[in-house]
Amino acid sequence: MFELDVATRHIRSRRRQTLFSIIAVALAVGIIIVFMSMMSGYMSILIDSTIENQAHITVLPKEGEDYIHLYHGLEKHIYGQEGVEALSSYFQGEAALQHKHDAEGVLLYGINPNDENRVVNRDKDMLAGEFTSLEDPGSRIILGYKLAKNLDVEMGDTVTAQIPGTKPADFTITGIFQTGTPVDETMAFTNLERLQDFYKTGDVVTGMGVRMSDAYAADTMANKIDRETGYDAVSWIEQNAEILNLLETSEGMVYFFYIIIFSISGFGIANILIMIVMEKIGEIGMLMAMGTPRRSIMLIFLLEAGILGMAGVIVGYVLGYGASLAIASITIPIPPEMYFGMDHLPVEIELKNFITAGIFAMVINIIAGVFPARRASKMDPVEAIYSV
Repeated sequence: MFELDVATRHIRSRRRQTLFSIIAVALAVGIIIVFMSMMSGYMSILIDSTIENQAHITVLPKEGEDYIHLYHGLEKHIYGQEGVEALSSYFQGEAALQHKHDAEGVLLYGINPNDENRVVNRDKDMLAGEFTSLEDPGSRIILGYKLAKNLDVEMGDTVTAQIPGTKPADFTITGIFQTGTPVDETMAFTNLERLQDFYKTGDVVTGMGVRMSDAYAADTMANKIDRETGYDAVSWIEQNAEILNLLETSEGMVYFFYIIIFSISGFGIANILIMIVMEKIGEIGMLMAMGTPRRSIMLIFLLEAGILGMAGVIVGYVLGYGASLAIASITIPIPPEMYFGMDHLPVEIELKNFITAGIFAMVINIIAGVFPARRASKMDPVEAIYSV
């Protein structure tokens, strides 16, 4: 191909500038790949931790009511819905836990441990003890890690639960969990029947947690439960709408940042092409005088932009992949409870990140080559030859 031969000859004639242009594109691509990999990793961990640490759907009492009465019938109805994998009814109440001179306000959750484990895998968060120790309706309790630390208690110790209007009750600590989220400081689990008895409410619950086979179908199912039963059903997507909206906004801002970086590398491509046009004015004039169409002249310089861009993208892929692997191996000294349980920088290397970075780079580079290409194609052949 005539145009390709001329384009490669032009590029080889200015090796130093060509190298700098390729490096500029490669650095831009590499940086974007690293940023996109970190963003993918962060979003993946955030969403996974959100999905795995809470029920996909939470069913609450009807408006104006404090409890769900006759909840066993509601359980059967929800279990009969397509896509429902598990369901856990719970009783939630505020209380004060005391040990010696230390006292903390907590949310007590009365649950059936086997049902709860099917909805939210609590076993994986256990630092000590077994979550199934709550299976029997005795006075056993499982505390969050930070809560146990604040109360200065260990496995086997006894804490006293107090609420207004009832007699204090002692509970033996049979487990300690850590999720890496704020609930480690405010939540405690005990047996459902024991907590119902402690609050003297009878066989009622304050809510139900539902797990779906497809977490992203939770919104549709929540609306269906709400419509068919009259109970307030809220999906994890609705509960975390602010976080998800923030992630979408952040992603849009990040893409704007990507465009700026690629535009900077694009200026490098445009600069070298303009210099080639200025140096090759006589050659361009001769080509046009020999009958080379203006379209071919323009194509020559667009091909040069494409070749430089492609070379930069390939080198950038190697740099980005290597840097992402290196960053992923770095351990950062951050307590897990401060950052969603992470103890390393979140990097998730995905093919789509490389494709996006490559397309961005090529589009910007081709755009950068349009001006010098048009300038070369519009030259007057006679003026170009005599200007040398």
